[in-house]
This record gives sequence, structure tokens and C-alpha cells, in this order.
Amino acid sequence: MEEDDNYAEYVPVAKRRAIEAQKILQRKGASSLLEDEIENQKHVEAKASLLVQASQLKKDQPEITETEQMIQQEKEMMENLSDRKTLMSVRELAKGITYTEPLLTEWKPPLPIRRMSMKACDAIRK
Repeated sequence: MEEDDNYAEYVPVAKRRAIEAQKILQRKGASSLLEDEIENQKHVEAKASLLVQASQLKKDQPEITETEQMIQQEKEMMENLSDRKTLMSVRELAKGITYTEPLLTEWKPPLPIRRMSMKACDAIRK
């Protein structure tokens, strides 16, 4: 086997580009490289993570007493109750059917319950 004097070992493109970039940076000067690194560090420090921001907001909020917390929960509950929709089937929702009057039925309580006195009914309710 003969060795070629002109043979150059293959260097991957990524390494070649890195070497070229390094040469360009050396021409510009190391001072600009340091300035870029300092700017990048300042930029990273300026961006706080969401966890840090959330913990900072929690620290900044004033403490809520138990009574204020209860009042706030009651307000939220009242808002949620008013937002609740009536239970409707898919067909009723699709066709826009709304019922304004209750359904009339012939149902009545069994005879022994109908014959109970008001005192007995009140006793059962309590």
C-alpha cells in the first residue's frame, strides 16, 4: 500500500464549522467574546423561572385571616351556584327545547300516609 502525500483526514462538518467560528472569534478579539458571555449571563439572570416568580408572588401577598378566607369561599360558592346550568339531554340542547311548566302527574301518596295527622307528619320530618 502506498501512502498519499495529499491525503487529508475527513473532519465532520460540525467540527469544521466550530473551528472556523473559533478562528473568526480570534480575529475579532477575545474581549468581544467575554462581553457576549457577560451579556448572556445577565440575560439568564434577568429571566426568573416560573417557580421563582410564583414563590415571589406568594411572599408579596398579604396574609389572609380565617374569617376573610371563609368570606371569600362563600362568595366563590355563590358565584358557582349561579353559573350552574340545568340538567338537559343532548336532544333538548340541540333543538333548543326549554320547559317552563312542570309536568302534570296523577301521583298521590299512599293511603296510610295521606291519612296521617299533621302532628305525625311533623314528627317524621324532625
